[in-house]
Amino acid sequence: MKTITCLLLALVTLLVSVCAASSELESSPSLVVAMSNDTYPFQFVDENNQPSGLLVDLWLEWAQRTGTKVIFKPSDWQRSTANLDQGIADVHMGMAKTSTREAQYEFGPNLLNFQSFLYVNYQLPQADSLQDLLPYKIGVVKGAAQISLLQQQEPRLSFSYFENRSDLLNAVINEEILVFVSLEGFLRESQINNAISIQFPLERRISIAKMAFYPAILKSNQALFQQISAGFESIPNSVMDSYIKQWLGDKRYQNDIVVAMQSGVDPYVDIGADGLPHGLLVDIWKLWSEKTGLPIRFVPGNMKQSVDFVKRGIADVHLGYPESASIQTGLNRAHTIYQVTSRLFSYQQPLQTLSDLQGKVVGVAPTSPYLTELIDALPNSEIRYYTSVSEMITKAQEGQISAFVAAGAWTQHYLLLNQSWDQFYQYEGLDFKTDLYVLNRNKDVGFSERVAAGFQQISMAELALIERKWMLNPQDRIYREQAGIIKLTPEQQAIIAESGPLKVGFLKDWRPMEFAVDGEYAGINSDIIGIIAEELGLTLTTVAFDEWQNLFDALLLGDVDMVASVAETPDRLGKIGFSSAYWPSPWGIVTQYNNINVFALEELSGQRVAVVEGYHIVQQLIQQYPGLKLVLVPNSQSGLKVVSEGKADVFIDKVVNLSSRLRDDDYANLKMSMLVDFAEQRSHIGVHPDKRALLPLINKVLTSIDPDKQQQIHQKWVGQTIEFGRDEYRKHVQIGLVVFLLLMLIVIVALMANRHLRKEVKRRMDAENKMAHFAKHDSLTQLPNRSLIEDRLEQAILLHRRSTAQFAVIFIDLDGFKLINDQYGHHAGDAFLVHVSTVLKEGIRRSDTIGRLGGDEFVVILNDIKDVKSVYEVAENLLATLAQPFYLQDNRLSASASIGIAVFPKDGDSIDGLLKTADKQMYRAKNSGGKTYRSQ
Repeated sequence: MKTITCLLLALVTLLVSVCAASSELESSPSLVVAMSNDTYPFQFVDENNQPSGLLVDLWLEWAQRTGTKVIFKPSDWQRSTANLDQGIADVHMGMAKTSTREAQYEFGPNLLNFQSFLYVNYQLPQADSLQDLLPYKIGVVKGAAQISLLQQQEPRLSFSYFENRSDLLNAVINEEILVFVSLEGFLRESQINNAISIQFPLERRISIAKMAFYPAILKSNQALFQQISAGFESIPNSVMDSYIKQWLGDKRYQNDIVVAMQSGVDPYVDIGADGLPHGLLVDIWKLWSEKTGLPIRFVPGNMKQSVDFVKRGIADVHLGYPESASIQTGLNRAHTIYQVTSRLFSYQQPLQTLSDLQGKVVGVAPTSPYLTELIDALPNSEIRYYTSVSEMITKAQEGQISAFVAAGAWTQHYLLLNQSWDQFYQYEGLDFKTDLYVLNRNKDVGFSERVAAGFQQISMAELALIERKWMLNPQDRIYREQAGIIKLTPEQQAIIAESGPLKVGFLKDWRPMEFAVDGEYAGINSDIIGIIAEELGLTLTTVAFDEWQNLFDALLLGDVDMVASVAETPDRLGKIGFSSAYWPSPWGIVTQYNNINVFALEELSGQRVAVVEGYHIVQQLIQQYPGLKLVLVPNSQSGLKVVSEGKADVFIDKVVNLSSRLRDDDYANLKMSMLVDFAEQRSHIGVHPDKRALLPLINKVLTSIDPDKQQQIHQKWVGQTIEFGRDEYRKHVQIGLVVFLLLMLIVIVALMANRHLRKEVKRRMDAENKMAHFAKHDSLTQLPNRSLIEDRLEQAILLHRRSTAQFAVIFIDLDGFKLINDQYGHHAGDAFLVHVSTVLKEGIRRSDTIGRLGGDEFVVILNDIKDVKSVYEVAENLLATLAQPFYLQDNRLSASASIGIAVFPKDGDSIDGLLKTADKQMYRAKNSGGKTYRSQ
């Protein structure tokens, strides 16, 4: 009875405590806070239907410091303000101030500043003011503070109202709205806004106002106003800043596109010495950014990391990845950004045909998408895998491989940097094309379409300019045939239109730089000026001059607008405009043959030096070399004539012009030397000051003229740079022929003496090749032996580990082989093994390996298997083929075997592990009476 009484007292005590706690809970203060459910990242409802955002965290901090229970009431924006007006909520979490709202609400302290913008579609004309947007409906959420601000600035604006931001953005995506209101930074954070970002470039947005979020209450509740203000004022600035950093980061409100890139693949993409990304693909992406107005940020990593960055959402898109049938990332191919050509390289000796690689080792990267094609092209070569181009180059130099396949531009860049380009040869008869794809996550389909749309804004001519910058070998270029390199903006087209027809002055007889043919402008400068006119759409007329001084004076006076091959000097800079340098323009000197060779002006002191009047070099000669006796002549022909007639000792002119002139019989007694003092000078195009606005456009064209085009122009107009006089040349030729015949006799004797040595060297090389083959192959069956099998296994592990694929090892042990040896003799046993090796070799693919470990044991390596079932099928086919009867010494026989299977990486990830597992399963099969066995 006493026990029962104690239990009842305890129960009563417990009930009293619960009631007291409940009463205390009910009596604690609480506050209902209205909030928007879709103003990310400030106030919104997350995927778990819970209130979230920067302002939510600030209010939770306020609740903890004030001891107040906070109840959040999320809804669309219009409803959230109505909840406050109707007394359903005590306070609104945060809204911007407007004159209308200030008349209705009391606002607490400033919680957060932000910027508000009008976002304008790229298809619309450039809007410089709100008046330019009058023809368009502006999308905005009902009740937004920006409405009154915009109406104050431009009352004639019209609006399309939406219940919430989600409805607004859906209308934007569907292009129902071409102008809309939103906060700064929404594009980076919202999942759907990658689809919007390309159509609404940053540079087209128009600022509405700097705004702030304030807590708002009805004016009648001053006590609550004091409580809210005091609570937020008690939160330290450091705590407020930590919440802001958590939600907005250090780069708050940025909407850049994050591009994952693989480093170390020059000239396509790499990190430069300045720590910044560079390369062909980087430049294409920068142009994409310029076209779309979207800032981009590169995130570097290795090949695997860069793909993982996109899969995990660290990056929005991959810069360019070599996907193929054998290399699948699982990502979406948004755009084909480039095509890489991979070539076959050999060391020291060029390949004549692919048969030169028969029985030789060829290196390749294990991740190359063209592996199957390479194996088919070189069925009799051993394919070996390496992780990098540098490793393959080293192995080739060490003689471990005879050739390798790699991206042509990448390899050329590496070899040039390491001064090894002249040691390697490209084989023209075999190359592989690999497409590089821009990749993004499959779910971002709209974003993918807009990425592709951005690339479509880039012209072929612009791509060709980038390609010429990075691709040294013209054969590696894919845009090299495109015409129209320069794309002009409307402003640039206006400059050209204002310039009108241009007069180009030139010398009638200054070969090969410029001259007249039937009164028409010709020569190197003619071709350069022609390219400029074609690219810029200029209208040109030409004016011919006999003397340089008259030509230059005409340029100064404005009688002509443009002159080529003008030297840029300080005294000329204030008088005319100069283009970028476009052609090497070294100086040379001409003397008579009986004079000694001269290479520096110091050697000419006291001599008569002829130079064309008006050349900039005249003033320089007067100032720096006062010991010279200058003889001014009107043109190049006059200069050569005075030297030929002995009226001057030396004539100075451009090397390219002198070499052309000295071919004439009239000057057979003259010779030319390079003038070291002025060897580095280059030609510029001089422009009258009235036409200076054209210079940036002219420079743009000059930059686009690649070395190949320059070489074509040079070969067209310059037959031979430096040439002796014709009579003296004939004498040299006669002497040269005699010397040549003597040398030929010596060479023939040397060749005959060396022929025997070459035969010996060839026999030795053949012997070494045979020894190398014997070291790696079974002498009876000619199959790979244990050493080569282990090497192939190592290569297979490397390849399949990188591609996360599977391969299988099949261990085969023949049944009854000892009986054949005992019954028919060892010669029959050898013939039996040769037959079995042939059957096994014909039963597998070219990319697979069959080898003999010794005795009656064989190993098969099956690369890149789909599943274990396919391995069983191969094993059963091999057993069925072996079982077919054949004749041996007139005896009808058949073969049978026990087979064990190991699969990488499940059954082992090392050579020993795989072989031991396959061997173990083979013995289990033999002991169980079965033919194939693999542990499950």
